[in-house]
Amino acid sequence: MKKWSRLYFIALLSLLSVPAFSQDKWDFEWEHYNLIFTLAEDFKVTTNTADEFTASGDGMEFGVFPFNDETVDETSITSYTLDIAKSLEMERLDDVDILTLNGLKGAFVEGYKDGSRIVLLGFIDPESETNFFSVITFSDDDTEAEAETVRIIKSFRKK
Repeated sequence: MKKWSRLYFIALLSLLSVPAFSQDKWDFEWEHYNLIFTLAEDFKVTTNTADEFTASGDGMEFGVFPFNDETVDETSITSYTLDIAKSLEMERLDDVDILTLNGLKGAFVEGYKDGSRIVLLGFIDPESETNFFSVITFSDDDTEAEAETVRIIKSFRKK
């Protein structure tokens, strides 16, 4: 009987300790553009102006930057995002694809530079003249940061 009680206690303790290791998330509204995205609670805002929003988390850097260019639309956002990747002189590009983000349309480029993985995201707001690109960097072998990057990208939306 003691054996089962001890096993039950260990199992219960294990279940209760899981939330202690999971990170809480919080929605941030970039009020300058009514753009909302979700970051883990360990992210600290470093810049929040009309020109840029940047934050740092555990082993990650995140930034969003607006741009106005009426020539960039759904058909050219991929090439625009690739041009940003080229300007960063990324060493290798692994993935390029288009995506739709909760009403925003865009493309992403994933690559590497100096041992860090870089994910670039270019996206347009079809209802505005303002477009955006985002940069997320983290260590190439950080699988938790990779999963967090996917969560951040999927969370972009307009208010």
